[in-house]
Amino acid sequence: MSFQKPWGNYLLDAIVETKAPDTISFWPQTIAWQLIFALLIMVFIKKAFQAWRNYQKNAYRREALSWLAQCSLANDEDIRQLPALLRKTALLAIVRQVKDSDTLENKALAIKIQQEVTELRGETWVKWLDQHCSKSCFYNEKITDNTIIYSCEQLLSQLAYMPKMDLNDDTFNSSLIKLRQQIELWIKYHGISVDAMALLPPTIADGVSP
Repeated sequence: MSFQKPWGNYLLDAIVETKAPDTISFWPQTIAWQLIFALLIMVFIKKAFQAWRNYQKNAYRREALSWLAQCSLANDEDIRQLPALLRKTALLAIVRQVKDSDTLENKALAIKIQQEVTELRGETWVKWLDQHCSKSCFYNEKITDNTIIYSCEQLLSQLAYMPKMDLNDDTFNSSLIKLRQQIELWIKYHGISVDAMALLPPTIADGVSP
């Protein structure tokens, strides 16, 4: 069976299909918008690079927090390492400033402060910690040496050398919990810059005990 032309509605035989429009480009058509678009791309790339660089810079924070999360306050060996963890984190923060310093003068200053911080002890040490972190509070001038409450300053000075720890002592345990909380806050929120270190007294080590 064959169909003779026109077949179907003869009115449709003369209809010509409309050509579809070209695909709309999302690229700006004017030079001004092209410049703005290119600028936005550059800003995005810069922000992404800064975020990646900041992530790399804070690797020492993540490692310290990871160790602290695994630290058990029921384990003598873990407890004894808390002061060393805090000291190491502070020194690594200064090392980062040495790497980021643009001038030899700032690098020399950072290295000098690093050497002095290594020797800080007791009250001078906890005051330095609080000076570089507004959220932590290691120093408490209301606590005296005669009190049965263990201050953060006492624990940081004595934990590594205690012959035996009474982990059944509620006062001692609550002091350990507070110390761990302060260490975690310091690791998370401390901020050490070359400018801030430049404001330190030139004889920062004067109060250091031998």
